[in-house]
Amino acid sequence: MGQTITLDLPDQFYEPIKRIAQTMAQPIESVLLKFIQTSLPSLDGLPAEQIAQLTKLETWDNNALKQLLLKTVPKEQQQELESLLQKNKFNSLSNQEQKRLAILQDAVNQIMLQKARAAVLLRFRGQRLPTLAELRQLTMVSE
Repeated sequence: MGQTITLDLPDQFYEPIKRIAQTMAQPIESVLLKFIQTSLPSLDGLPAEQIAQLTKLETWDNNALKQLLLKTVPKEQQQELESLLQKNKFNSLSNQEQKRLAILQDAVNQIMLQKARAAVLLRFRGQRLPTLAELRQLTMVSE
């Protein structure tokens, strides 16, 4: 069961939403719900541990989330990952190397998921996200 909310929309928001709803032949409420769903993507389908980790980010302040955007994989791990991926192209990984590759890929995926969620949360809060060029510059300064 969902929650009922009464919301007064300024005309500047209501009119375009009304036009979109008419074009889509859907009630305004459905269009608004779709906007909310797309602006803060669901975590459904992720493992419980990841959901807990990503949900915790919702409590972080904007500065902490912006710092998370700057997080990178340590150089040594990047180099090890690249080496293992290259070796994997030739199907020449040992069992131990395959396990290490999986661990490194999982670590990289975790960082990317956290950064993506931080970006979504910042945008949801109306914050400007740095451009890719700005992020590169900022991560070079912090290394």
